[in-house]
Amino acid sequence: MRKIFFFVLFILIGCGNEENEKLKNTLFEEPDLYTSHNQIITLYSNNPYDIIVNYNAPCGYNKLKFEFDLGNVLLITTPSKNSKSGKIKIRLNSKKSGKGIFKIILTDNCDQNTDLSFQISVQESLGYDGLLANYDFSNNAEDKSGNGNNAEVYGVVLTKDRNGNDNAAYKFDGIDDYIVISKEFFNIGNENYTISGWFFIDEIKKQNQNILNIIPSFGLSLDWNKIDNPFVVSFSLNNNPEIESWNIASSIGVLGSVGEKIWHHFLLSKNKNTWSLYIDGVGNSFYFNSNPIDKYFGVSLGKKSSLDSNSNYFKGKLDDFYFFDRLLNRDEIKYLMEN
Repeated sequence: MRKIFFFVLFILIGCGNEENEKLKNTLFEEPDLYTSHNQIITLYSNNPYDIIVNYNAPCGYNKLKFEFDLGNVLLITTPSKNSKSGKIKIRLNSKKSGKGIFKIILTDNCDQNTDLSFQISVQESLGYDGLLANYDFSNNAEDKSGNGNNAEVYGVVLTKDRNGNDNAAYKFDGIDDYIVISKEFFNIGNENYTISGWFFIDEIKKQNQNILNIIPSFGLSLDWNKIDNPFVVSFSLNNNPEIESWNIASSIGVLGSVGEKIWHHFLLSKNKNTWSLYIDGVGNSFYFNSNPIDKYFGVSLGKKSSLDSNSNYFKGKLDDFYFFDRLLNRDEIKYLMEN
């Protein structure tokens, strides 16, 4: 092996630059880019979208170049110089609607290139029209809507999200962990609203796990595995949260294939006197004669917000919560489920 190494080194030193490059290219395979992402992507303007791409560069990584005329490209994870393989995380932020190509070009130390292209369709933002609060839980519990409805965390710890991103979701221990948005931003009596989020259950048999409810508890609640409706996600409603009862609806659930240690999407919406609950796109709508009080409240995640000792703590992970004061269309819901 040592003789072969010295022989190659001797040839490289003895050759001129042009011959040297040709020889290097015969010794090292060309670089390669590949991804598990769909290469036909629909984006919404002003909504960032992350792409993870894998690379192989036997001659060593040298540089990257991006071509994208519909917005900005931010390199989240930069490959190490001279590395032979790894992952590249890229964030696209489209500023305008339209169709185009996003192209990634990688050059190795042998000056060999490879590229990977995505067909991009950018639609108007799902956007921020009617968005009351957004918690992507990336590094913190701040409200990314710009409305200042920042949350406070109690015991929860940052963890990987459903896409494998570090510090991008919160983990709840099921004992005393929870999150509180104390600012009264959400009106349970509003004619229309939509709440969207993701949950991951660590212990599916644990009863009365609260995903979300307002402060105080008895106004609107979303739970997993309630005693009176086991092994479903269900919601409860009361027309006056000061009264500790569920006098509009109690534990109204939808059948869905909810598994342990799997990410699931929920969407709860209100259209006048009709509430709809969907889990992973499967659900139903329910009509009630009564309506909750027209009043703004704060929100807690991961526990019932009353002061009693039985606080129905959630055991698992929560991520990407959106609160809107309007209904979403089908494309907007699809975007929240897929991105």
